[in-house]
Amino acid sequence: MNRVITKFHLNKRVSLLHFVADVAVILVSAFASLYLRLRSDEYYDHLQALLFHLPFILLVRVASLYFLNCYSVIWRYISANDAFQIIKACMVSSAVIVFFTFFIPDYIERLPRTFYIIDGILVTLSLTGMRLLRRLQLEQRTTKPNPQGKRTLIFGAGQNGRLIAHRFKMDQALNTHVVGFIDDDRDKRSMNIQGIPVLGTREDLARLIQSQQITQLIVALGNLPSGLLRDIVQITRQFNIRPRLVSSLSQNKNMEFYRDVDLSDLLGRSRCQMDLTSVKTMIKGRKILVTGAGGSIGSELARQIMTHEPARLLLLDHAEFSLYEIDNELRLTNNETEKVVPLLIDIKDQKSLRLALKEYAPEVVFHAAAYKHVHLVEANPYSSIINNVQATRILLDICKEINVESFVMISSDKAVNPAGIMGATKRVCELLVAISAFETKKLYCSVRFGNVLGSSGSLIPLLKNQIMEGGPITITHPEITRFFMLIPEAVSLVLKAATISNPGDISILKMGEPVKILEIARSLIALMGKSDEEIPIIYTGLRPGEKMFEELYIRGDELKTEHSEILTLPHGDSNLVNSFDSIKKLKDRIANMCEEAYSGSKQAIFDLNEIVKSHSLPSSRLDSKTTSKAVSTTRTEH
Repeated sequence: MNRVITKFHLNKRVSLLHFVADVAVILVSAFASLYLRLRSDEYYDHLQALLFHLPFILLVRVASLYFLNCYSVIWRYISANDAFQIIKACMVSSAVIVFFTFFIPDYIERLPRTFYIIDGILVTLSLTGMRLLRRLQLEQRTTKPNPQGKRTLIFGAGQNGRLIAHRFKMDQALNTHVVGFIDDDRDKRSMNIQGIPVLGTREDLARLIQSQQITQLIVALGNLPSGLLRDIVQITRQFNIRPRLVSSLSQNKNMEFYRDVDLSDLLGRSRCQMDLTSVKTMIKGRKILVTGAGGSIGSELARQIMTHEPARLLLLDHAEFSLYEIDNELRLTNNETEKVVPLLIDIKDQKSLRLALKEYAPEVVFHAAAYKHVHLVEANPYSSIINNVQATRILLDICKEINVESFVMISSDKAVNPAGIMGATKRVCELLVAISAFETKKLYCSVRFGNVLGSSGSLIPLLKNQIMEGGPITITHPEITRFFMLIPEAVSLVLKAATISNPGDISILKMGEPVKILEIARSLIALMGKSDEEIPIIYTGLRPGEKMFEELYIRGDELKTEHSEILTLPHGDSNLVNSFDSIKKLKDRIANMCEEAYSGSKQAIFDLNEIVKSHSLPSSRLDSKTTSKAVSTTRTEH
């Protein structure tokens, strides 16, 4: 009943003009239907019967339009759904009229049965057509071509492309003239969509840009392959054109319907979807510690953890300003200042760290603090061993003392067959976590992944700065490749991996296909509106500790998990540290190495190399076929 009243209220205001027009159409349709049904000499004989039935027909028709919400439609904006609603109203009213004719007494003259069929068809076409003509009138007035506007090609003649083209035609303020579409569906070639021709396929792009004097390209494809987008960027850069992508409200806060191409689009990594129920269960109501909270990974961990309602979030970092930024951001964003605790502590400071952790007693620890820049770590091996390995030893020992339930260490692809100090220290840290898992039987695990896009001090910001300064761009080798992942995606997968790991596991995040650094550099040059002539590229050669190709997989027997983007080495290196005797020997060797690093002895570097060599299984760089042979196993969540 309330719904009926609400609908009545919504339809209360009926345009008098629309009402009069509908009444006129219904009346004309009735007389025309009778005329079409009968010969001219019979028409006047049945006219009196029509006049008798007409008030009832008119009442039912208008009531159907009214109660089926047809008067809430603005005629000049009528859609296919609105037109269907009018058709439904006409069908309903025709059914009601026919039904009640059976109850007419015999002494009242009836109309021919076919009259109702003709009238139903005619009134439906007339009422719908009248509204469509109003929309057509609007479009004819407002969608005039703008030959003086930016000459534009739309790549993709599907739904997105048609909507974009219509928007350009409707809004003259956009100053855009759509010359044509490009689409790889050859069946669409030489066809017209909304009066705009489909001019060719991607092979014709360069020719069309030149022959049609194109100044703007809009890419209107859903699920756009990164390889295709890179090809488009490389073609358009020859003509000093920066392609745009169809946008969505979630992608563009400025409410624009197209946007500039971002580097993440070229890498082809869309944010993966996952069920975060288990993550919320792990975090909600618990005290969580994030080390390295001021860094790129640590700060994103803090942001995402905060959304899962921890009882308290401890942010630990020794860099004051970085810690201030994330602490201030979380306090302003969440308005729960008592939940966020900043800890300005050097993780190597054992006494301060123990005091803080005993006071706040975290239940889950995410260890993201580390020195990560390969060339800096290579130039400072002793401080890197102390910061990465010794600090992890200290943190793990304290976590065992206070009975931390879960410990997740952020590792690196450089820990696989390490070629330098950074990768070697992360490999030793993985061994330390495996040892702690063996000793405590608790969920102590590592998560390994490659480069994240746009992290502080990483490659992409460096390349952007070099381009802004006019070049040259410095790249170590033309064939060097790297894996890349978006920071929010990597952190979401880290949190998910923590819920599906067993003690000692090393979870491995799939990074997609490796990308040539040279391709990224050229794409960035194009995206920033520069040319190869303006920004030269210089090859400097591989630096100490750098690899030509990064590896993520250590041996090939990784298991699939319930999430398609996460693999796991079951129980990590438990077969390497599977007895208390072997554990003691390894812990002693690591302790001695750290002492040697404190004293600046080169023996620390030799020991690091030997520990990694003697505690790594045979490995090889695997291709996608090898990876696909991993055992299909699904882990249950903790």
